[in-house]
Amino acid sequence: MKVGIIGPIWQSIPPQGYGGTELVVYNLVNGLADKGHDVTLFGAKSSKVKARVFPTVERPLRDDNVEWTNVAYNLYHITEAFDRAGDFDILHMHLNKSQDYFALPLAKYSKTPVIFTIHFQLPNRNTQKDRYQVLMKYKDFAYTSISDSQRNNFPLNFVSTVYNALDVSLFPFNKEPEDYFVWLGKINPRKGTKEAILAAKKAGVVLKVIGAVDPGVPEMLSYYQNEVKPLIDGKQIQWIGEVGIGQKADLLGRAKAFLNPIQWEEPYGLVMVEAQVCGTPVISFARGAAPELIKDGLTGYLVENVDQMVEKMGQINNIDRRACRENVEDRFSIPAMIDGYEKSYNKAIMAFKKQ
Repeated sequence: MKVGIIGPIWQSIPPQGYGGTELVVYNLVNGLADKGHDVTLFGAKSSKVKARVFPTVERPLRDDNVEWTNVAYNLYHITEAFDRAGDFDILHMHLNKSQDYFALPLAKYSKTPVIFTIHFQLPNRNTQKDRYQVLMKYKDFAYTSISDSQRNNFPLNFVSTVYNALDVSLFPFNKEPEDYFVWLGKINPRKGTKEAILAAKKAGVVLKVIGAVDPGVPEMLSYYQNEVKPLIDGKQIQWIGEVGIGQKADLLGRAKAFLNPIQWEEPYGLVMVEAQVCGTPVISFARGAAPELIKDGLTGYLVENVDQMVEKMGQINNIDRRACRENVEDRFSIPAMIDGYEKSYNKAIMAFKKQ
């Protein structure tokens, strides 16, 4: 099958540090290529994948401090792919930011089937009426969700849910953790950085904070400087900062548990999978996709607040770390994701032919 994949152009593929969607696209491109598909990635010239790269920018936009709100680069990127739609059996568009909506009207006139994967929380019809209207206008296209909870009864034509995956081989299993807990992610109030720190302080345990601070987003920088940084003492609460995949796997694997007090309905949360594949249980607020990714009482705990999180931290030794690893091997491996997308592509192509 000839597949054109339109990936994000903001951070490198594969990501050097934080970059959940970029890592998923990287694994998808390589996984499809490994199975013999003819794959082209539309993205930055610097992308390093096993498939052909059609460069639409020289390097990731954030490397040049391009503002997240920039529209023109994304418009050029997407139209370059759709101009060549006829070279493929299917185009796979990854909707990662609102600027990616440009692909929707283009797909309406495409003579090649297009499938969309949505990587963000779907818009609320009352508070995000503009984005809601756009998606509803093109609701009959083929979409895949990254979790069942992401759909939230949104009336799009979802052909399947395909969970994001990771390369299990890059995350060694560790059955003997050290005496610390971990939080990892982009520093953001919605991801619960501060709440994880408060839980660790209340439980009297060491917490390593592995985070990426984006200075290009003033509200995120302010959150870090005013609410997170003052709580870091270098002893009980240790700031690690942004790390590469090897160090990330090492720090996650040696932790007793990953704390995930999310403050929103996160549609996936790859770090919960990254922790489990290392054998590290996850204690998460029961929001978004967390109940789909964590087997409560088997690979971690689902809780409602910081107090419950503290309680479960004291019970973390009851979790079998091998069960955490097996949960990922069975459900969130690259072969499982590739199989899901192959089936989704075929559904989209068949539906397109019937139009």
